[in-house]
Amino acid sequence: QYIGNNPLMLKQFSKEFQIEYAKKHLKERGFKKKALRWTKDMGEFTVCFFLQGSSYNKEDYYIRPGVWINAVGTDSYYGHFITEIQQTTTEAVMTEFDEFVRIWTDKGHIKRIVDEFLVWDKRNPLEKRRAGEVDYEKDPFPSRVCFSIPQNAMKFILEHFD
Repeated sequence: QYIGNNPLMLKQFSKEFQIEYAKKHLKERGFKKKALRWTKDMGEFTVCFFLQGSSYNKEDYYIRPGVWINAVGTDSYYGHFITEIQQTTTEAVMTEFDEFVRIWTDKGHIKRIVDEFLVWDKRNPLEKRRAGEVDYEKDPFPSRVCFSIPQNAMKFILEHFD
């Protein structure tokens, strides 16, 4: 999977290769597969591993895990908490997915990160961000995931998570 003999230069592995690896990994953990989406209801949360094809190139795809808060609903396409995992190795992708699920199904962690994000957001409102007036190195945001949390999920977290 390397370009030449250089382990720092990984070739992009095929979607089919990732599907086969993910299928085994996720089936062992109780996930159900529908098309290129694996989901698992974990009680308070539903988690998803989604391989999404690119609309620009049939060979390209995106790895987009998501987590829904079941009490808020699972009708959003990607989840209330979403990210994208870069294609490195199949093992690394699944390890990163497992870590994402561990973190974003921990109510205490979610509440702490959301609280930190709201404080950061007050210091750096959208107008300031759009104007390029935020120094993200000096004042980094707590998590990129927070930018995609829908308002109804944010409200639920603030009211129900400790």
